[in-house]
Amino acid sequence: MNITEKKNNFFTFLLILFPISLISGPLLPEIISFLLLIYFFINFSTFEKKKFFKDKIILFLFFYYIYLLVISFLKIELLEFLSDQFFYFRFILFSLAVYSLISINKNIFNYLGYCFVVLFFLLIVDVIVQYSFGKNIIGIGTFAPNRYSGLFGDELVLGGYLSRFFPLLIGLIYINEHFKFKNILIVFFCLLVVIGVFISGERTALGLTFVTLFFLFIKKDMRKNALIIVTLVLVSLIILSYFNKSQRYRIFIEPFHQMSLLSEKFLNKYEDVSVEYSKESLTKFNLFSSHHHDHYITGIKIFKDNILFGVGPEQFRIKCKLKKYATGNDPCSTHPHNFLIQVLSETGIVGLCFYLFVLIFLIKEIYKNINLKKYGSIKDIEYFVYLSFLINLWPFFPSGNLFNNWLSFIIYFPLGFYLYAKNYKDERT
Repeated sequence: MNITEKKNNFFTFLLILFPISLISGPLLPEIISFLLLIYFFINFSTFEKKKFFKDKIILFLFFYYIYLLVISFLKIELLEFLSDQFFYFRFILFSLAVYSLISINKNIFNYLGYCFVVLFFLLIVDVIVQYSFGKNIIGIGTFAPNRYSGLFGDELVLGGYLSRFFPLLIGLIYINEHFKFKNILIVFFCLLVVIGVFISGERTALGLTFVTLFFLFIKKDMRKNALIIVTLVLVSLIILSYFNKSQRYRIFIEPFHQMSLLSEKFLNKYEDVSVEYSKESLTKFNLFSSHHHDHYITGIKIFKDNILFGVGPEQFRIKCKLKKYATGNDPCSTHPHNFLIQVLSETGIVGLCFYLFVLIFLIKEIYKNINLKKYGSIKDIEYFVYLSFLINLWPFFPSGNLFNNWLSFIIYFPLGFYLYAKNYKDERT
């Protein structure tokens, strides 16, 4: 094995390690992405530059980055601008690094398939242990009532991690030619992911998981699995809910409690496990919850004053403190907890056009791919990559911070797969 092969194998290993590194927090993913960027620039001369920088998606993302750069420069203090938004381009380059590695070694698809199968299985078994015995397999306990995070520790993001990588997991199983009994494996992981996300207590993650299942079921060659998956999922949720009243309240009852849609007589049945909310917060209808509702109204007020360009990325946390915007008892947070509201308030109508263009493009491509036959090649992953992007940018549920590093890595990670599959398809046509 020569030096070049050793180098490529090392960086391939780093790429496969990347999804695992996200469990540890933000530092290790940043280190791995930095090393992958070094690899990309060192080998830049050997790549087909025209493919990279003439790709419409990459050009679109760089235009988006330039837009964020301009409004950040105009609306944010210099030091904050340099520390936060200036280096946002690294996520685009990270995707190109992933693409370049896959171009050298397409077996990465298979390796990542094995990695995700083992990783998801371990994460979900681990959280089941934590749910059953109070501690996971390495002795980590819980950090909040009815919330289980397993190996993520005090970061309550296990459900988010599982739901956001779920489409990619199924896609990697779907295209892996070495997996036997693929249909059984897909059914098994659909059920296992639902159980893991339900146990985590993350309602948004469970909603995203159901959205993923819906789009899997409407894909022509996966419809045959729909009935058995739906049956297994319903039976599992009924059993889990029946034997754990507090988790049943957390997932199914509390959202309607927070939205002021349940009678006091009904809520009395859950008074031993329910969360107490102030009467003031329950006097009116709330969208998702009183604090979500306050964030959304505050964000809309900020948008109305800054319609064209917004107030700048990650500036909601500052502007929400102003008296003219602050609404309700809990108007402030680091972000408004909804991508659509965040895009409107922080990047304005222009930013909304970028966001809506992406969503429309994804829905269009998913629709085009629903009835396509299986080609038995890498390009079969396209449907699942489109679905991955749609789930990670879903506008109708509460969400994290669109510009958060950890979440940005999850959003941009599948882009390298898309670029390779797209060019692979072009080569065959």
